[in-house]
Amino acid sequence: MGSVGRILIGAVVLTAIAVGIGVLTLNDDEPEAAKVKGDLSNADTTSMHVRRGAFCDRVATEDVTDALGGAASEKKAYGDGDQTVISGSVTDVAQEYGCIWTGPEGSATSARAWVFAPPVTKDWATQMSKSVPKGCKAASKPAYGKPSVALTCTDAKKQPKMVLHGLFGDAWLSCELTGKAGEPTATLQKRASRWCLVTATAAAA
Repeated sequence: MGSVGRILIGAVVLTAIAVGIGVLTLNDDEPEAAKVKGDLSNADTTSMHVRRGAFCDRVATEDVTDALGGAASEKKAYGDGDQTVISGSVTDVAQEYGCIWTGPEGSATSARAWVFAPPVTKDWATQMSKSVPKGCKAASKPAYGKPSVALTCTDAKKQPKMVLHGLFGDAWLSCELTGKAGEPTATLQKRASRWCLVTATAAAA
């Protein structure tokens, strides 16, 4: 083979290697965190569509810190089919994709978000939005998808919790923020309004 042929073959090989490295580098990139401005009071979530899949890595660390009132001490993510804690010490096989951030040590605060893995119809969503757990009060605002429900809850230790559920396309998305014991409801509601917009944006298709 002549020198020209060897040069051409070498150029093709080097180009292929360069392209391959470029592809690998792109695949190794971490997903960008979603940028969010404002809260649910100035956002229209009724026309948003959410993907029924993992989204935890798209939630910015600074947004978690703002929601918890301090840096998270722990983060857990789980997916459809994973064994996970449902409530307290109760575990089950999850049929959802979700994430849990635990607040600073000793604060007992937490932030959560999860989306059902199976699709949800509007009729099913309407029925679920009418379910109000003991210790909670329901409101129709702020809107979080359509239909939706906003729950303000307080447990026996006077620890407040804000939970929003809503339908985004065919995805049933939920967000939850647990505040400090004795924290004013209005303060928690304001933080939860932003937190829930953050999670909806991260999960958006």
